[in-house]
Amino acid sequence: MLETLKKINLVEFMSRCWETDFKREGTRHVALSAFRKESTPSMYVSRKKDGHWVFCDHGSSAKGTILDAVMARDGHQDVGLAIKTAKQMAEEVGLLERACPEKSPGMKLERLFEKFCGNETGPVREYLIGRGLCARLVDDLIARKVLLLNRFEESEYCCFAVRDAKGELHGLFNRKIKGPARRKRFLIGEQHVFCSDWSQVAQASRITICEAIIDALSMQTLQGGCVLAIPGANFDPGRIPDLPDSARLVEAFDGDRSGRVAAERLEKHFPNHRVTHFDLQGAHDINALLCGRKKVKPGQKLSLENRVDIALSGKPSREQATEFGVHHSRVCDIRKDAAETLEQVWNQRRPGRQAKPGPSPEIQALQESNEEITRKMELLQMRNDWLELELKMQGDRAKAAAHKKKARRKSGK
Repeated sequence: MLETLKKINLVEFMSRCWETDFKREGTRHVALSAFRKESTPSMYVSRKKDGHWVFCDHGSSAKGTILDAVMARDGHQDVGLAIKTAKQMAEEVGLLERACPEKSPGMKLERLFEKFCGNETGPVREYLIGRGLCARLVDDLIARKVLLLNRFEESEYCCFAVRDAKGELHGLFNRKIKGPARRKRFLIGEQHVFCSDWSQVAQASRITICEAIIDALSMQTLQGGCVLAIPGANFDPGRIPDLPDSARLVEAFDGDRSGRVAAERLEKHFPNHRVTHFDLQGAHDINALLCGRKKVKPGQKLSLENRVDIALSGKPSREQATEFGVHHSRVCDIRKDAAETLEQVWNQRRPGRQAKPGPSPEIQALQESNEEITRKMELLQMRNDWLELELKMQGDRAKAAAHKKKARRKSGK
């Protein structure tokens, strides 16, 4: 097993598990570090003559095989735990098959599919509608069992069943909705083109190609028509089946560097087709454009339970924003709204007559509970105001230091 793990393609492993975007440089692959934040790529991955894949991150001094990568990512030096984690992750993304000779990978996927079909899809529906998708489209995907709910590592994932034109299941693509799991998305099975209705492809005069499934469904909400997507990392046009010669291809990739690279790959792969670019109108991707047109704010996908947790938590706003995947200003707005609502309720409250000779134990306990809640809300508001003031002071000090540094440079000249 140890030799098998070391021979797993590290480029595919990091791309699928940690969403690392690699670029080939000769015999090596370079990417931004998977273990820290950086702006200039400093991590290299290559394959040795013995078949082992190794990496070297020059910024953090981490290097070695897949086991060293897992230990550096998880922050421990337990080799046994690293072997178990690497094996589990490789199996989940389709890079390593479980030892089960009497059952094929397709049977495993079908078992998982049947398991996920038993889960209630309410959270998935709420999440996708919150992302701006048409409710009728979401309900149709649920009815056809294309859209499922996966519960994994105490988290909930929006799961898409990826099938080919013959109806054969190739993969289950999962995108995290909420929960403590570190992985935001992963693919069980193999990469394959996703299409919500394969019957449209043969007669389509215009076919739109996206990088992600949610982008493809967002395009269907915006314009309809035939839309394809390849879920997972590293868009590969070679996985797209033969398309009608008369069809006009429209690429609707993200507006970042990887999107531009994917567009170039698509044009080279289909030289006989007319490939045009879909105007994102300044948005990062199709879903961002859809949300902008429908005026859907990122905070609208937060449930009532999430907003209550944010309002009552004493954590810094930026830490809460990272935990729930929203901007920190949204966290501040939620806390401010909660404080204003509580104050309004208290101002409108009319105290009733006092029982003689005094309040009953139940009323007295309720009053003490309300007073305790008020004190907690006031303390949370003070903490929030203090944190915002401290962030502003830090920003002012940074600007002043930059101004002084610039002035010293001018005086030196």
